Amino acid sequence: MMAADGHERVDWGTFAGWARAALGPERPFLTMALTYGAAIGFLSLATPISVQMLINSVANTALPAPLFTLAGVLLALLLLWAFLGAMRIYVMEIFRRRVFARIVAEITLQAVHAQNPFFQDDRRGDLFNRFFEVMNVQKAIPSLLVGGFSIFFQAMVGFVVTSFYHPVFLGFNLLFIFTVWLIWKLWARHAMESGIALSHRKYEAAHWLESVGASNGFYKSSRHLDYAMDMSENRTAAYVAAHRTHFRATFPQAVALLLLYAIASAALLALGGWLVIQGQLSIGQLVAAELILSSIFYGAAQLGPYLDTFYDLVAAVEELSLFRAIALEDMPAENSGGARPRDGALALRQVRIAADGDDASFDLVVPAGSHVAAAADPGVDRLLARLLKRHYRPDKGIVSLGGADISALNIYQLRSDVIVLDRPTIVESSIRDYLRLADPTASSATVLDALETVGLGDRIARLPQGLDSFLSSTGWPLSVADTMRLKLAGAILARPRLLILSNLFDMLPSGELRAALRQLDGGDGSTIIVFTVRPDALGFDHMLWLGRTHQLLTQDRSAFAAVRGGDHAVSR
Repeated sequence: MMAADGHERVDWGTFAGWARAALGPERPFLTMALTYGAAIGFLSLATPISVQMLINSVANTALPAPLFTLAGVLLALLLLWAFLGAMRIYVMEIFRRRVFARIVAEITLQAVHAQNPFFQDDRRGDLFNRFFEVMNVQKAIPSLLVGGFSIFFQAMVGFVVTSFYHPVFLGFNLLFIFTVWLIWKLWARHAMESGIALSHRKYEAAHWLESVGASNGFYKSSRHLDYAMDMSENRTAAYVAAHRTHFRATFPQAVALLLLYAIASAALLALGGWLVIQGQLSIGQLVAAELILSSIFYGAAQLGPYLDTFYDLVAAVEELSLFRAIALEDMPAENSGGARPRDGALALRQVRIAADGDDASFDLVVPAGSHVAAAADPGVDRLLARLLKRHYRPDKGIVSLGGADISALNIYQLRSDVIVLDRPTIVESSIRDYLRLADPTASSATVLDALETVGLGDRIARLPQGLDSFLSSTGWPLSVADTMRLKLAGAILARPRLLILSNLFDMLPSGELRAALRQLDGGDGSTIIVFTVRPDALGFDHMLWLGRTHQLLTQDRSAFAAVRGGDHAVSR
């Protein structure tokens, strides 16, 4: 369960686990930035220590040579400080580029190798909005390493230096450190958890707005408009409530740090002055202590914005961790290289499978080169398709294609040789690119012939940009039927060993569909299975009934009609 929903406590260890996964590969850059920061922190003491030396020695001698020597040393140290600061900025710039490129690559691989790649079906499409958290990482890490770490390191060095001035300063510094820790401890966990919850409310609102944008005018009526506005108000109210909760954790923390600055600064002045009056501290030490500790106290007062940045970083790495929660498909070692199945002979022997709340048993053989008109119990055809594409693994039994166990075939080659067209959606690309992906070696003439075969030649010619027209995921500007024609043209170019079409292709005239499928009769034993409610119109030589526990492949139309049981079994 996600921490943002309050079902998991978030602490420093939880954050460290998320950060290690998201930022671990960039550790050398982070270490380098911290090293530069440490050096810069030491060099930042050059000014107060120089002032102390000026007051204690140079001013007493009244000679110019020591003064100019001190000024020259200070200039050299500050120039080194400036150089290291510039190098730290450069390292952080390289970090920004690398973390962006790496996270894009990682998310791509997670999506491609997902066990269930149908993110929209499971309403997980908005998961990929979390990619934009990489921008928060790019901003937060440099801010914390440059500003936040500088405050922390300079404080530690300053506390060590001033503690040697007098034991009272040691106790004073320890009390200040304890108070800062207490302020962190009181509100940090609640702030981290509420920050994550706030981030999730943000993405819930974004997901709702995306659904409104994808509604294609559904809400353009009085009743629907009221619903849309109510839902938007609900999402807004949830976000505002989460923001209020987060503010209740961060605001007291910021106020406490501001009050600590005021109290500590006044106490330092009184304590230092008292020690000078008592003769236990020199004027130079007092000035140096005031310069060092006042800057530390002021830095502590400015920690509020850095803590807000830190809480944003916690939420960002938690959101990015959701990509690593994607279940990946099992990728066994491939021993067969890119070898293709020898033909389209399909065999499922004693296969049992249960997945996504559905189950079926398969025991059938489809000869190579068969053209099969099929019907199925609801959902069984889709279960078979995902089994053949190895999105699912059978609980028992063997599935073979071209005489080879599909679990032993190269999974990428298998998915090129088994094409299933059962969805009206399409990848967002130009028509030309979509067909090029089907067969990168196809000539322009071959591509145009495939389009003519499926009856799309004239339709695409009428588009303003022709083959370079860009398609949305719904296929627009093509109709659903034309989108299915385009997908069929891609299958013709790809020439798979096994082609499975759903009853979406019943939208096409039967003669047109038969003519297109004849293009796959290349003598290579390719098998075609078409789920349809009009098996007689296709004139195929085989008919297949795909029941949940029983299958029948026959050439007897009456036997097929009997087992099919009329029109109640329609492929989904």
